[in-house]
Amino acid sequence: MLIKANEEHRFIIMDYCKSEPSINLFIMGDIENFGFDSEFQDVWMQELNDKLVGVVLRYHDNFIVYSKDLDMDIEEVNCLLSKMDSKVISGKLSVINLLYPLVAENYNKKEMFFCELKDGSSLRKEETDIVVAEYEDAMEIAETYGLIEEFKGMYSEDVQERYKQISTRIKTKEGIHMFMKENGKIISHGNTTAETSVAGMIGGIFTLPEYRNNGLGSKMVGALASSLISRGKSACLFFNNPDAGKIYYKLGFKNIDKWAILGRK
Repeated sequence: MLIKANEEHRFIIMDYCKSEPSINLFIMGDIENFGFDSEFQDVWMQELNDKLVGVVLRYHDNFIVYSKDLDMDIEEVNCLLSKMDSKVISGKLSVINLLYPLVAENYNKKEMFFCELKDGSSLRKEETDIVVAEYEDAMEIAETYGLIEEFKGMYSEDVQERYKQISTRIKTKEGIHMFMKENGKIISHGNTTAETSVAGMIGGIFTLPEYRNNGLGSKMVGALASSLISRGKSACLFFNNPDAGKIYYKLGFKNIDKWAILGRK
């Protein structure tokens, strides 16, 4: 049975998720940062025979599904996701593989490697041309996202929704955004999100097509990872581009699992 979670359920959910703390960065970080009463976030827990078997989290129009032992009632979860008109669903690949047969007609699946970096010895020194974004930069970042073909299906197509997520992240310090500019426009970008006391997720990495193959993405990932590690946190990210993977491995990232994203067709 799916139960709408509240503050009374915090300990049991966090305890359930901490067996895979990196995989559950989004769930744990979003609960730590926004709790159970935010307008843009909801959390459900699923119990079978008085045992917690799964967690579903809504962050704006993105949903994350998790089950430690893959014993959740996935049809009940699918009913919830259908009712909530979910645009993007993500999670550990083994969990998403339970759901995908039920939704394949309406969603495209993208599989990625999930990596982690704990040691920053392979990272470059501080990059002086990389700027940490302020609240007033959120709309320009949101608009530039829309120019990146690879992001289609991974982020909301509504620029106002993207703006809301980015501005909230900057305002609440749930994560940081960094960018590089040339001729007054953003040409490369990245951010951290779902930061907890021990780790943070790196995402939103892009370089405009005409500026690629110049090492900007590597510099951006390195700067974000350095920021996390300097604050005593490990850096996590996921990818499906083999060329990007070579960059991340060179920086010291190691595979720990696989991740999947379902984007509405």
